[in-house]
Amino acid sequence: MQVVKIGGSILKNKEDLLLIKQKLMDCHSCIIVTSALKNVTNMLINAYETKNTGIIDNIYNMHINTINVNPETAKILMKYRDKLRDLVLREHSLSLRDNIISYGERMATVLLYNFFKDNGFNASYIIDPLLVTDDVFSNSNCIMDKTAKKIMNTVLGDFTIVPGFYGATEDGQITTVGRGGSDYTAMVFASVLNCDVRIITDVPGIMTSDPRVFENSRTLPEVSMSEVLKMSHFGVKNFNYKTFVPVLGMDINITVESLYEEGITRITKKPVNSVKCVALTGYGNDSGKNMLVFIGHGLSDPDISGNIISAIGQEHLYHMDGLSLSLLVDDDLINNKRCFQEAPLWIK
Repeated sequence: MQVVKIGGSILKNKEDLLLIKQKLMDCHSCIIVTSALKNVTNMLINAYETKNTGIIDNIYNMHINTINVNPETAKILMKYRDKLRDLVLREHSLSLRDNIISYGERMATVLLYNFFKDNGFNASYIIDPLLVTDDVFSNSNCIMDKTAKKIMNTVLGDFTIVPGFYGATEDGQITTVGRGGSDYTAMVFASVLNCDVRIITDVPGIMTSDPRVFENSRTLPEVSMSEVLKMSHFGVKNFNYKTFVPVLGMDINITVESLYEEGITRITKKPVNSVKCVALTGYGNDSGKNMLVFIGHGLSDPDISGNIISAIGQEHLYHMDGLSLSLLVDDDLINNKRCFQEAPLWIK
């Protein structure tokens, strides 16, 4: 048994689905955790905020046009469309918002089931949320013992598709677990079932830096769990900050891989004394500054951290600990790109 999480960035069209099929040809006993199709969550939020039912029709058409859906799937998607048309016109509340945006994962689940069933997989799916959560809407947390009991009491097939991102309180109210929540859902399943996890996305694993900003960015073959936790804190790879909490201390294999190109990162328990990653993240809302972040066990070496600080400038140092070093960079530094050119020199 393994858990495979499919990201929304690789759920755009039939061509993506065919590539996913090739990735999963040898996956005979697995739980597929799916995100919503690309941009659907944002569209649902927009529909909620504006009460625009036309957006719901567009979402329905996106799903219908992705593949040739069978009559059963078309009927389910139409039922979801009609329900959403009603929901978006109701009085706003946090619980309503969570309920509405959960439909992105619901629709993706039945669409994937249709596709895999038609392509010879012994597929099944579960729509009812298996995550039992607290009642913090938009950013709920799993109640692990109750969730474990619910998952273990659920019949899971050889190839079962489940929605990520949302759960329900003990009294049945739909909740969502925050952006990046499908990764978190996958880790909850892995924790309960004690099995490995594959995260399939649009980039080749966890990279040394953002290739759109830094030249010569490359995939990291291994990253320790403690480093990944630090990366999630700084917003690297768009991991939700709580993604890996359910599997802390477990001896399971976690990989991050691309649907489109070579490159895979293994997340391990073993720390390696090197600097793994450079990230550029926003700092505050209107500060006019960005944060340049270095992550890795190698920062505990004073020669390495000292060289970085001296090269970029002590006056920019914001925070430093054994796993991270962050510097605030202003517009001048960003414009002349000096720090960008020098930053990758410390990546090992």
